Amino acid sequence: MNNDAPSSSSRLFISSFASRGKNTSSRCVSTTSLARNTQKEGEREQQQQPKGDDDGGKNNSQEKKAATAEGDGATGGGKEQEEEQNEQEQNEMAEKDALIVELNERHLRTLADMENLRTRTQRQNEDAKKFAVQGFAKDLLDVADNMDRACATVTEEIIAEAKNDAGKLETLLRSFKEGVELTQRQLSSGFKKNGLVKFDPVDEPFDANEHMALFNVPVGETKKEPGSVAVVTKAGYRLHDRVVRAAEVGVYQ
Repeated sequence: MNNDAPSSSSRLFISSFASRGKNTSSRCVSTTSLARNTQKEGEREQQQQPKGDDDGGKNNSQEKKAATAEGDGATGGGKEQEEEQNEQEQNEMAEKDALIVELNERHLRTLADMENLRTRTQRQNEDAKKFAVQGFAKDLLDVADNMDRACATVTEEIIAEAKNDAGKLETLLRSFKEGVELTQRQLSSGFKKNGLVKFDPVDEPFDANEHMALFNVPVGETKKEPGSVAVVTKAGYRLHDRVVRAAEVGVYQ
């Protein structure tokens, strides 16, 4: 056997080592190509990135402009709304001021009307008190006229002539008496017309509310009831249902 010839085991080792070297080199080549491809893709992305950034910047700028425009529009709309609100508030304040002026004028007119009413009512009350007896006084004027005519009938000359003539004196007295009676009837009519009524309580029971006892009269043989009115020295008068003057009387005892 030749010692220089390699053995079978040696050949197997060499072939195995060679195949490993080929695999290793192929792996290195694959890794290198992968790295190169990755680097190229990175360069491409870097080359494309500025364009994208520019587009994004443009888009961002447009968005900012749009936002600014929207903000300006919103600001303008807010100002218009605020101006409208201020104008509405001013109109409301003007209406309230006008209403206050109107109410104040009404208040002043009401006060003036109340003052005029108070003055007019006071004047009417004073006139009512002052002229309350106007109707009664008018009725008494006829009585006064009759009294004047009666006095004119009996003059000093007529009295002097009647002294020596009994018939003439009698005629004069009768005429005077008739005139006085007529005046009395007219006076009573005027009293009654105004609610003033005369009362004469002879033989009526004594009433302290309507009578004033001045003296006592003995019953004696008159057979009158003690406590009744015997004599009336001054007649009493009622105004409607109120006694304006009590009758002055003498009472049986």
